Order: sequence, then C-alpha cells, then structure tokens
Amino acid sequence: MSPGSTSWSTEQAFLEKCDSQTADCFHRTQWNELCRIASGLVGNLECVALDQVASGLNNIVRVLKFSDETRWAARVHIIRSSPHDVSNTKLGNEVATMKFIKEHSELPVPRVFAYEVDENNPVGTAFILMELLSGSVAMDALGGYEVHRGVIPRQHRQNFYRSVAKCHLTSLRLPKIGTIVQNREGGFECGPLPGIGGPFDTATAFFEAWADSVKFKWDKATITRMMQRGPISAEQMIATIENFPSQIKAIASRLSVCNEGPFPLAHDDFLHSNIMVDEHSFDVTGIIDWEGAFTVPCELISFPDFLAVMPTSFDLPEKYDRDGQPLNEKLREKWRQRGEYIDMVKSAELKDCLLSACLSSRRSQAIAYLYGAYAGFGKLGFYDRVMAELEREV
Repeated sequence: MSPGSTSWSTEQAFLEKCDSQTADCFHRTQWNELCRIASGLVGNLECVALDQVASGLNNIVRVLKFSDETRWAARVHIIRSSPHDVSNTKLGNEVATMKFIKEHSELPVPRVFAYEVDENNPVGTAFILMELLSGSVAMDALGGYEVHRGVIPRQHRQNFYRSVAKCHLTSLRLPKIGTIVQNREGGFECGPLPGIGGPFDTATAFFEAWADSVKFKWDKATITRMMQRGPISAEQMIATIENFPSQIKAIASRLSVCNEGPFPLAHDDFLHSNIMVDEHSFDVTGIIDWEGAFTVPCELISFPDFLAVMPTSFDLPEKYDRDGQPLNEKLREKWRQRGEYIDMVKSAELKDCLLSACLSSRRSQAIAYLYGAYAGFGKLGFYDRVMAELEREV
C-alpha cells in the first residue's frame, strides 16, 4: 500500500463501514503509544498516526509519518474467534516468515522494524511496525472493485501475470513441513502447524496428520440446506464429505512424488488482494499478508488464486464437452491464461523447474484444489470422483 492507494480510508469512513470487532480494536489501540515506540526506533523523530486506515479480515493497518517524511505501516491484530495463543503464534510465524524471505531472497516483502505478539502490552493489542511498500494492492488499483469487479484490467493482465510469475516462490525451502520460526541463534527452522502438529519430516506424515485433524466448514444441517436443489441428495454429499479425509489418509504414503524434503515455502492466500503493484505498469512491488504461510509438500503448490479452477471431475459433467473442454467461455479463457502463466513461470525459473512442473501436473493441481476447497472454503463438490481418479494414478 502507498499513501495514495485507493484502499485507504479516513478514520471516520473506516469506522462507519467496519464491523464491531474491528471498531473495538481500533478504539482499544493506543496509537500515541505505538507512535512513541516507532519514534524510539528512529532516533526519537516526531511520529504521528495519519488519517489513513485500511483493514483485512484480521488486521487494521494505519500509516505512521515521521518528521523527516518517512512513513511506516502499523498493523494491529483484530481479536476474533481464534484462541489468543493461536493468534499470537500465527503473528510470530508471520514475522519470522517475512524475515526469512528478506534474508534469503529478493522477493519484495515488508521489512519488520518491531512487533509484539502479546496483546497485553501498552499499545493494547498485538502489532507489527513495518515498511510501507510502494504501490497499491492490485485488487484496489485503478478504481478498485467498483470499477473492474476484482478482475485485473485486460490491458495490464499480461504484464501483471508475468511479474507475479517472477515472485511465485518455490526456491525457498526447508528440511521439514511446517511454519517458519526463528530460533534463539537467529536462524530459521520449521515449527508446528496450528491445529495439525508437526513439524513433519515427510509429506506422508503431513497428509496423515492433516486427515486426522481437518474439519469441514459446514455442519450437516447447513449442507442439507445448501443441497436442496443439488444434483445429488444431501445424504450423498454428506457421505462424500465425511469420507474424504479417510480416503486421503489411506493413500497418504503414495500422494507425494517428493516425500522427503527440502520442502518449498508457499503463501497461503496468494491472490491480488495480497499483491502490491505499480498502478501504471502493474509490475509487482510487494507481497503482503504471510500469516498462513508454511513449507508444503509439492502437491500443495498451486496457481495464484485468481487463476484457480476446479478439477473437471469435481464439477458437474454437463459443464464440459466430450473432449473435457469447458463450455463456459470465461472458464475456457482462464484455462488458456493458466497455460500462458506456466510458460511465464518457465521463463522466470532459476533454481529448477519445480514450480512449472507442479503447475503443469493435473494430478498435483487436483490434490492442491481438494486441500483448499475442503479445509479453507468448505466447497461442496464431488470429492469422491476426484479421489477415484487419484487412487487409479497412485
């Protein structure tokens, strides 16, 4: 974000449109104290919190300005349903991840100046003080959602995809699967995944633990309501959803083509609301929001979310022709763009061809899609059909 980004709001406008938890967090935050901490880090330069505020799902960001015209981003954590210790751990992992990336790559991520994971501090909430990246969030550029409905404008799309391909990390790898943590010596290693455990030495161990712990987003009553006009009965859909984790566990030892590490770091929400761009060229100026990032089996490496599509067997068969091509013109266009993106990745790859190989693999992308659809979105679909295909292939 930059001071001119369309995502910034005035304090009044921000508080008028935000939810009660976000408003409570904003009022609870001692912004003067946050400015005092920031000032102490730069030789006691005068620091003020500007009337430029933005927010995501779990965070509020406000611009701080120093007397030498330097600006930082102050991000404070909104307390929602997660236990405080889980939220604190995630924030610590995010800071460690950004530091790890900063030290081991040229990827544009914010530099962290200070942070506090415990909300019981003079600021009144957990916070991060970090570099204010240039540019605008791609989702908000050139008028934002109201103008282009969340789609990158066509005239900038090719350059944007090409720039994103250069930032699509798989070269940063660690020996285990887990979150990034910083040890006492200042080095980086893998820590446990919230709700799953670990860190894991193998992809098999990760998939088994995930299958044992994962919960679908919707309960039976909600699924029943959602399936009132579905192509199959609610009972069939519920059975498909309930059986999926055990099916994954049954073939966990055969799911990954690279069962042992090192494992690549992956952004958990890689889409244009977390990608900063120059509004004139749509070149990427930064990647933000690394809260859910962790090192993953290569089967969980996927396309940026704006190029995500479901496996054909997960979808309704009548949406495709005899050759398996989508009948919908927009979906056909996205398939074409995915092919172009893979070519862009191949041109940008330096260390090896892991990313393009994973993106080109129908099998790998099917696994990645099922993982995100089940654990993240709670998407209804034919998990059993995709699993039947995977079981034939492993």
